[in-house]
Amino acid sequence: MNLRYIVVALTTFLCSLLAFSAHASENENEADSWIYDDDITVPSLLNPNDPASEVIYLPANVFVPKSDDPDARFPAVIFISSWALNEYEYAPQAKLLAENGYVVLSYTARGFYNSPGQITTAGVEDYADASSAIDYLLDSSNAYPVDPNAIGLSGISYGAGISLLTGFTDERVKAIAAMSGWVDLIDSLWAGNTPNSAWINLLIASAQPIPFIASNNPSPEIEANYLNMKLHQNVEATKEWGYLRSAATYLDQANSRENPPAVYIANNLHDYLFQPDSLFTALEQYQGEWRLDLSRGIHASGEAGGLLGNDDHTIWLNVGMWFDHHLKGIDNGIDRAAPFSTKVLNISKRESYSSLHPEDEIKVFNLIPEYGKQGGALSDVYDNTVDMELSFSTLNKIASTGGLTGAYAHTGRTLNFNNIAPENGMVFLTPVLEETLRLRGEAKVQISVVAEDKAQYFAYLYYLNPETGIANWVGHAPFSCHQSEGCAVNEGEAEDIILDFYWTSVDIPAGKQLMLIVDGNDPGYWRYETTPEENAVVFSSVKQATLELPIVWENTKYDDPVANYQAAQELNRGANGDASSAKGFGGALPLSLLLLISLSICRRRAN
Repeated sequence: MNLRYIVVALTTFLCSLLAFSAHASENENEADSWIYDDDITVPSLLNPNDPASEVIYLPANVFVPKSDDPDARFPAVIFISSWALNEYEYAPQAKLLAENGYVVLSYTARGFYNSPGQITTAGVEDYADASSAIDYLLDSSNAYPVDPNAIGLSGISYGAGISLLTGFTDERVKAIAAMSGWVDLIDSLWAGNTPNSAWINLLIASAQPIPFIASNNPSPEIEANYLNMKLHQNVEATKEWGYLRSAATYLDQANSRENPPAVYIANNLHDYLFQPDSLFTALEQYQGEWRLDLSRGIHASGEAGGLLGNDDHTIWLNVGMWFDHHLKGIDNGIDRAAPFSTKVLNISKRESYSSLHPEDEIKVFNLIPEYGKQGGALSDVYDNTVDMELSFSTLNKIASTGGLTGAYAHTGRTLNFNNIAPENGMVFLTPVLEETLRLRGEAKVQISVVAEDKAQYFAYLYYLNPETGIANWVGHAPFSCHQSEGCAVNEGEAEDIILDFYWTSVDIPAGKQLMLIVDGNDPGYWRYETTPEENAVVFSSVKQATLELPIVWENTKYDDPVANYQAAQELNRGANGDASSAKGFGGALPLSLLLLISLSICRRRAN
């Protein structure tokens, strides 16, 4: 079914479900502690490179704390709407921040709904708009009680990317909370030189005009770059387009500041749109204060529940503490807690680390092929004594990411070993594990292949129950070979390739077998017209083929900033050990991007 019609159908359904709550709150314009104004717009230049350009007005709303002191000044947080959403997206969190003494402005990114201009995919126009929102709050004629030295930016997905771009280029920004965003757009959309068609098609569909709902106005460059990635053409121009839209490009500019903005980042371990990998690379180079929290789920799911007003969730609680510390100066300890945490997917436990590279050991398994089989053993010992070539069809598959819904299943996604068709790939297995392998990082597979232009390889890791034959998902890695990128320069010859898995955190249990699958077809990714119908992998008695796993030896405890602060303040905790606060910042419902789109549309229509 066309994704555009899925969006419309889901929107209509969800709007009917939420109509009663929208009606109940439609007249709520102020509370005891804040005033709400929905009748504002943020002025910005249509072309920020031309001072004489037309001024456009972005739809916005603002929460302003009440005070008896006419000289009182409050920190400000600006929320930037997600892709295909609007200024009502963050209303529950904006209210909570306002209750805690923040001026909070939310606006709709240009080109979406009734926001003027074109969708430029986080171009210079978009981060100029965010800077214009700062100008608007600080304009004395608007009389907002904003502390100019305490400006924060935040957003989910598209809003997160624009927040980072603006925060790295506008020195007035002191703190950023970016959730499910990107720092390197090409590395995200084109990982392994293999665009994820499922997620990119959803982005393209949700940016199109939807009759009676959203008058979206996509720039022609969106379609142009979509085709460039799909067909692998105009590669340099497309990468330059992405380079200008990547916060990583402006790292040096941010690092050169006396006080770079304090950056909080949250992401999700099955986010196959904006994978967490490039976040690690950027944060390793960043010289300002930072924190990274990784959760279970797909794109935007780990933080989505907070948009429904749930006030008890790790990510939004940490967002609130981050702003409290860096904009208000509250000594709540979030700067002293271990700066990196991750959920462990299959045990639903959060762990903390002081380093972005927590591994204690790189565990190496050798791929040992067996005659007469499409695969072989994963062995601690390199004892391959054969030279052989294994070929397999790329017209069908053994495994797959499962598109949008597959990633959502977390490690509950399974594969029946007994149903594997070996002619469609290669399967390698360890012996039954005597101890748990705690994977924390990016696994890598290095193999030698018969080089061909547009050949595609997909690697998958599972852990297999040898008694039932059911294997549980661990992670995957895509790779496409392009002569224009330096692969298969000498077609038909053996060439080494590396399959980089996305960063993940999984405990591979003792008593199971680690299973590696190498495949040549995944429906979640684009396949090229000239992709070969058969792949060939070369094994040599004098050259290793390996799987590398970064592992930790022990599970660690979560260094919970909220719990630490509440304990210090002698506050109560919930019975389940989660932080409880009437003025928390979030929720944890695993909602998809489509749900967020529908929710925001409903809020817009209700107003």
